[in-house]
Amino acid sequence: MGLEQKKNFGSISFVNILFFLSAALMLLVSVTFTLYIERMEKNLLDSIQNHLVAAAQAASGFLSIEELDLFHSDDDMERPEWDSNRAKLQKFAMDYRVLYVYYWRYHGDGNIQYIIDNDDDPDYMVTPGMYYDIWSDDTTAEAVLEIVDGKVWASDLGIYTATWDGVISAVVPVFREDGSVYCAAGVDLSDEIVLTVRNSIRITRIVQIVCLIISILSGFSAFQQYRKKAILSEKANLSKSQFLSTMSHEMRTPLNAIIGMTAIAKKVTDAQEKDRALKNIEGASAHLLGLINDVLDMAKIEANKLELSFVAFEFKTMIQNTMAITSLRVEEKRQSLSVTVDDAIPQFVIGDNQRLAQVIANLMSNAVKFTPEGGSIHFEASMVDEVDSMCQLRISVSDSGVGISPEQQTRMFQPFEQAESGTSREYGGTGLGLAISKSIVELMGGSIQVESALGEGSTFIFTVKVKRSDNTTAAEGMGGAYSEVSASAFAGAYKGKYMLLVEDVEINCEIVKSLLEDTELVIDCAENGEVALDMLKAAPAKYDIVFMDVHMPKMDGLEATKCIREMEDARIAGLPIIAMTANVFMSDIKDCIEVGMDDHLGKPLDLDKVYEVLRKYLAASEISQ
Repeated sequence: MGLEQKKNFGSISFVNILFFLSAALMLLVSVTFTLYIERMEKNLLDSIQNHLVAAAQAASGFLSIEELDLFHSDDDMERPEWDSNRAKLQKFAMDYRVLYVYYWRYHGDGNIQYIIDNDDDPDYMVTPGMYYDIWSDDTTAEAVLEIVDGKVWASDLGIYTATWDGVISAVVPVFREDGSVYCAAGVDLSDEIVLTVRNSIRITRIVQIVCLIISILSGFSAFQQYRKKAILSEKANLSKSQFLSTMSHEMRTPLNAIIGMTAIAKKVTDAQEKDRALKNIEGASAHLLGLINDVLDMAKIEANKLELSFVAFEFKTMIQNTMAITSLRVEEKRQSLSVTVDDAIPQFVIGDNQRLAQVIANLMSNAVKFTPEGGSIHFEASMVDEVDSMCQLRISVSDSGVGISPEQQTRMFQPFEQAESGTSREYGGTGLGLAISKSIVELMGGSIQVESALGEGSTFIFTVKVKRSDNTTAAEGMGGAYSEVSASAFAGAYKGKYMLLVEDVEINCEIVKSLLEDTELVIDCAENGEVALDMLKAAPAKYDIVFMDVHMPKMDGLEATKCIREMEDARIAGLPIIAMTANVFMSDIKDCIEVGMDDHLGKPLDLDKVYEVLRKYLAASEISQ
């Protein structure tokens, strides 16, 4: 197990421990909180009950036996003491914060006789003429029996159930001087206070349990997601490690050819041998550049910066030029290639021709690579649908090659993956082509899939959307992005024209001068932006175009361009400035344009594109046709 894998597993173990510790702590807090709530509930209920008993005991001595003995029948309510005692009881109720205070006698016949209370509602107030059967309910019977025995009775709030008309009560005996029970004094409170407390506590408990469950589930879900990401990250790191190993091999192979063939070219004297070595160097360089471009495309995809450039192009010409790329390899392996293009596809369409050609070239290259000698390959492009000038195209590449198993098909479109670990060793490649193709196709509003079985060949099918174009004079080169421009066509074309090449690497200056030597363009070099500004100020009318590197010491190309555009001399400020840099991301090109550059050339230089830029910004003095 590698060090990075051990770190990942160690991290997961730590998170495991942290999660379970957190869950245990939450459970402990929950239990503690529950116990605290239960204790708080008990204390509150005890406080209510104690208040009731204290109020009842106060009531037992509030009216004397002599005062209570005045009332034995409703006729006694005519006594003046009736109203005065009731008024006293009403004040008592307010002082002791109770709803009702009342008195009753028990005659031993199963009935209690009410004496007096504080209720001022005639419909509910008690009178000496009111009797109540104690066996009508268990609560009353229990209270009366306790009072007769000289004990205090109170509603049991611990096992609370609604008692008399939704009230909770405390009743205490009123004793004669000889210690016998004369009557009972009682007080009532609304049971709403108890029910409110009970309901609040129940709701609190429910919320607590729900929150605990949610917290634990959320923590568990987050933990699972972390573990899943850690495992995926580990797999991705392993895939990238394998990819880097493959890339090292893939890049060293052409580099070895370049270095070896360079040594051979320096050693041999025969012109043909030198030409052969240089041709091999050129091929290896092109292969190496292709690998670098794949890596850059993958970096763009992972950073969500892969963008399309829409132009009008001739569809069939693009197909022809793309097929020309693989035709030589097809002939070398003596394979048969057939191409079918649906006539319903418009002649000119709008889309990203270069990216579309890239996908087709990649699928064709794979078909040639994985098809044995003498095998067959078929390319087909057809029109699926057209809505509001938007055409959906279906493109397929079929071969009679080795085929792909179902398990291999599940991962072949993933970045840094190949169908088998031994694929790169046997056939070469980085495992990026299909992942890049998938991203490009999806950006074009389509999808890609494969139909294959081991030993029965493969068919890659993808769809894209392009827009019909009525432009029958599409820009030159749009359909044939891979056509070569003859250097002889530009011989002497820019005689008398001057270029200022701002480049800090001397060998790059030599390359540009050598490439453009036949055009007779005069090229002066400046090693950084400061030198370039001095040269422009010294000869403001001399130069016709500026090729500007971006990364340079002292003053880079972006800052130098800003300074040139801010110059007062219009002859300098209006010069065409072309970025010539290895920064080839869309964001890099955007930065160049934003500071005032007119165009962009990526390194290593494509001579066709260099000629195209010169033709666009310089008026040719003479072009040989």
